[in-house]
Amino acid sequence: MDKLSTDRPRPLARITRTAAAAITAVGVLAAPATAAPGAAVAAVGGTALECRVTTSPNHPITFSPALTLRPRTIRVSGTFRLTNCSSPAGTEQRLRSGVLTLQGSGNASCTGGTQLSGSATVTWYDTAGHKAGTSTIKSTRSSVSGYNPADALFGGRVASGRLAGTKVSGSATPTSDVTRCASSGLRTLHGAGTLSFKR
Repeated sequence: MDKLSTDRPRPLARITRTAAAAITAVGVLAAPATAAPGAAVAAVGGTALECRVTTSPNHPITFSPALTLRPRTIRVSGTFRLTNCSSPAGTEQRLRSGVLTLQGSGNASCTGGTQLSGSATVTWYDTAGHKAGTSTIKSTRSSVSGYNPADALFGGRVASGRLAGTKVSGSATPTSDVTRCASSGLRTLHGAGTLSFKR
């Protein structure tokens, strides 16, 4: 997998060449049945899993038709690599990487989107590189500001599979030129950032 930038992701902002894309996922935090009450509270309030995330070189976020200044119905899809995953709460020690694919649609333009909906699926891999389950994420956000309608698909909840029942949150910085959105339209977008799984 490609080496990811260690620059700290910046939040999604207005139309500028540094506008950021929000990327997030949430994990199940469960304390052992024999854990002390204080330990259970700490686990539930912690972070089950956090990963670095980047678009795949040959699979950027794609917009069809292209994003322009004029709002219209847009279909969005993309593939992300999840790497360097760690479990601060200690509940998902086996998970080290994953591949996230998303698809959705909504009324969108260069300045944001409304009526957005969609879903994402994560295929997880363990420390040995073996498949370790899947997670299905359903969007819980219907609007976003900025260049990336895909942000709505990362603001959601794990509906089934590994980490079921948890929320999704995170952020990323575009690594491709977004200034052309206002002039010739934006059909693809690359980005890198972080992904967190929390109760």
